[in-house]
Amino acid sequence: MKSLIKFSVFAIFFLTVQTGYSQDPNFHIYLSFGQSNMEGYAKIEPQDKVDVDPRFQVLAAVNCPELGREMGKWYTAVPPLCRCTTGLTPMDYFGRTMVANLPEKVKVGIINVAVGGCKIELFDKNNFGSYVAGSPDWLKNLIKQYDGNPYGRLLEMAKIAQKKGTIKGILLHQGESNTSDTLWPKKVKIVYDNLIKDLELDPKKVPLLSGETVNEDQNGKCGSMNKIIAKLPQVIPNSYVISSKGCKAEADFLHFNADGYRELGKRYADKMLSLLGYAIFEGKEPFIVRAPLGFDEVKAKVKEGKIETLSYDSKTVGSTRKVTVYTPPGFDKNKKYPVLYLLHGIGGDEKEWLNGGNPNVILDNLYAEAKVAPMIVVMPNGRAMKDDSATGDVMAADKVKAFTVFEKDLLNDLIPFIQNKYPVLKDREHRAIAGLSMGGGQSLNFGLNNLDTFACIGAFSAAPNTKVGQDLLAKPEEATKKLKLLWISCGDKDWLIENSIKTHDYLAKNKVPHIYYIEPGVHDFKVWKNGLYMFSQFLFKEVNPSVFQKYSISAFTAEK
Repeated sequence: MKSLIKFSVFAIFFLTVQTGYSQDPNFHIYLSFGQSNMEGYAKIEPQDKVDVDPRFQVLAAVNCPELGREMGKWYTAVPPLCRCTTGLTPMDYFGRTMVANLPEKVKVGIINVAVGGCKIELFDKNNFGSYVAGSPDWLKNLIKQYDGNPYGRLLEMAKIAQKKGTIKGILLHQGESNTSDTLWPKKVKIVYDNLIKDLELDPKKVPLLSGETVNEDQNGKCGSMNKIIAKLPQVIPNSYVISSKGCKAEADFLHFNADGYRELGKRYADKMLSLLGYAIFEGKEPFIVRAPLGFDEVKAKVKEGKIETLSYDSKTVGSTRKVTVYTPPGFDKNKKYPVLYLLHGIGGDEKEWLNGGNPNVILDNLYAEAKVAPMIVVMPNGRAMKDDSATGDVMAADKVKAFTVFEKDLLNDLIPFIQNKYPVLKDREHRAIAGLSMGGGQSLNFGLNNLDTFACIGAFSAAPNTKVGQDLLAKPEEATKKLKLLWISCGDKDWLIENSIKTHDYLAKNKVPHIYYIEPGVHDFKVWKNGLYMFSQFLFKEVNPSVFQKYSISAFTAEK
């Protein structure tokens, strides 16, 4: 027995040594690589070395005894960030901007491996040897500072960083030495794919941000390369181009000057913050303004809710109708839950949200982060007719009329069925209705016409079936008193945005508190999923209407 105990203790110790680190989800790591503009060309000025938040750190990629830095260790990110004598880089103000606009608990770490004058081929791990062999001596000497393999050094440092934090993005500035190379996007993809594979990352969750060369508006000598860089998102889906327009340049018109680097770094940060769900808010308290990357994807160790399809008798229609119901993780029949009725569009049915929107996954992830109140979500077929299938001409008059008839089916048949089938709270304060497109119009029409039934209403890209003015809301003062939440969202390029504008204008004119959320996008599930993500976090909680303005159109601007 003693031998067994000793072996067990040893085994536990061995495993602890082997995997004896824990990643901090609040330590965000960014890999950066490229040539001289990522390396840092501009002179570091006094303002660049002061007031660097300790939450912004750099992992030394080379030994710099004169700076007191040892390769593979973390330091407060006072420049230089690349090597011992390099200059200011976009990453300086990328990191500064990130920590200034993220919650206090979040740290940002940078790894910068860059070589001035190099082609992208230097970072191709399988072919860099032949490129280096044909390089001039001055370039070989720079490469030697990474033991002859910059990609290998970047990978080595990234694995060290993964012991403490989570890699959130890969940042690139390169292209000057590949000007006119139309294969550049594919060559970048080789490097990106290798990093993703070698570091066991999820490409859907780790974006690539690539900055433009000095822009033609600054007489950039390699400005023509930006047309090729612009094609990168066609080759790497989760990649984004950072504009250099207006970023000031040095006299050589190849490099940015210090002001240009500061501005470009902020632009990298602006894009990355938006991908994390944040925005730049001029020193105000950070808060999520849109769904972050991966919000709608299944995550390991996240408990899952249950989906089931049921049938209920509809006296309104005179037939048995189907409905899809989501119950939250840990559903307990002995507890009572609030209910969200989630409606589909004109071409959908009770499965549309599941097929295109992943509402169960979105909510599962939000529950795991304790951001939403446990709720039951009911996804009905909003086309109240005997043949309610989404087939044939969905715009036919009888099918369109059925969306209006659904109001009676919802109130008189479906809600009573749900209340008899599930342990739900039956008061208006614990019942919400929301939907996309045609379902968004239904939600506004039905919700605002039945304020004794619904206290929370949401419309994502409401369709033309939305009533207007007094026909939509005859008694604005009553809505002001009874509504706990009224949400209107739409994509800024949506061809149906006029319906949201008219509704917002009427509500604003009559001083009815609401969130008017216009985001970058069109009439699709990208916008609707984000709408559900944001809207659901307000439900069935005490929310002060004074916060509504933070999330309104004036709170952040659409991406250009």
